[in-house]
Amino acid sequence: MQRLAIGVIGCGLIAQVEHLPNLLALPDHFEVVGLVDPSAKVRQFLSERYGIAAFATAAQLFERKPDCVLIATPDAYHVDLAVAALSAGINVFVEKPLCYDPADAARVARARDTAGKVVQLGYMKRFDPAYAALCELLRAQQTELKAINVEVLDPDFWPYVAHRTVYFGDDVPAEAIAENGRKRLEQITAGLGFAPSPDGQKGYAGPLCSSLVHDVNLVSGALGALHQSVGEPIAAALHNGDAGVAAMARVAQTGAPITLSWHTIPKLSYYSERLAFAFEDAVFELCFPSPYLNHQPTQLIERRSTGLAYAQTLHRPSYAEAFVVELQAFHTAVASAGPSFNTVEEAAADMRLLAGFGKLALAPGAAA
Repeated sequence: MQRLAIGVIGCGLIAQVEHLPNLLALPDHFEVVGLVDPSAKVRQFLSERYGIAAFATAAQLFERKPDCVLIATPDAYHVDLAVAALSAGINVFVEKPLCYDPADAARVARARDTAGKVVQLGYMKRFDPAYAALCELLRAQQTELKAINVEVLDPDFWPYVAHRTVYFGDDVPAEAIAENGRKRLEQITAGLGFAPSPDGQKGYAGPLCSSLVHDVNLVSGALGALHQSVGEPIAAALHNGDAGVAAMARVAQTGAPITLSWHTIPKLSYYSERLAFAFEDAVFELCFPSPYLNHQPTQLIERRSTGLAYAQTLHRPSYAEAFVVELQAFHTAVASAGPSFNTVEEAAADMRLLAGFGKLALAPGAAA
């Protein structure tokens, strides 16, 4: 097996809790050759903890000519860093969302095609064994899809990483923080076609592009198993800036409704993420654990009845960790020219839908 040299750009929460430990747990697949973060304290902490060289800039990492980089920076830097890495001949794994402005995805696709390299998005839930099993059940389903419902209640990360060693630096330069804010506003404005209020900016970047993006991607993939797709967005509303969102679209081919909601519950140590696919004679429901908990199997519940006799089946296909499986798939795509998963084109479609929801919720004159 070819061992790929990989660097991690952006060493915040998701890198420290998931990506870096998982890469190190796959020594036959990857050698982590460098870490990049603007915080000198984070660089020192991780370098001493793991014995890995750390750099202040991505350019310094690129000089080491790694085979791949994993980009887990603030979202506004994803596109520029992906293009820079591809231009240097480096394969890219980039966390979601790829971009705030759907048009920026084309820049990444062009750089990927020019370089002849792999770009994979960090939609780890597409690699969840229960999700794969759901898609197989959908392919075998014979009756009409009636509705799709997504509901997420999210306290954020605090209850689920308290037992982990995570270091947050307090020394990121003020100019870097200001630059991130400027880039985010510029990209959101380009994606929406107008500059939202500060609360609207938080709502678009948070509930929609950072959180509900996973569920939009899951719904799109599941509909693909039925040879169907998500149609145009038809309604959306944001609540208290970044406290919640409700949105609605339809299945393009049949008009079946797709309802999606995400709400923060910041003072309750409870996470719930449910996706239900309702047919005339069956309901398939996925119940995801918090993404920061490892080896907590997603529940796939199949509900059916024969007359009045109701039955439900709990499918548990595997204890495999989705965050690990996605890295293995990325390795296969790079080292063995295997199939590419979670592509730029899929991410672009997700962001077009989310931008559509954002316009409905935030356009001047939209209902509060």
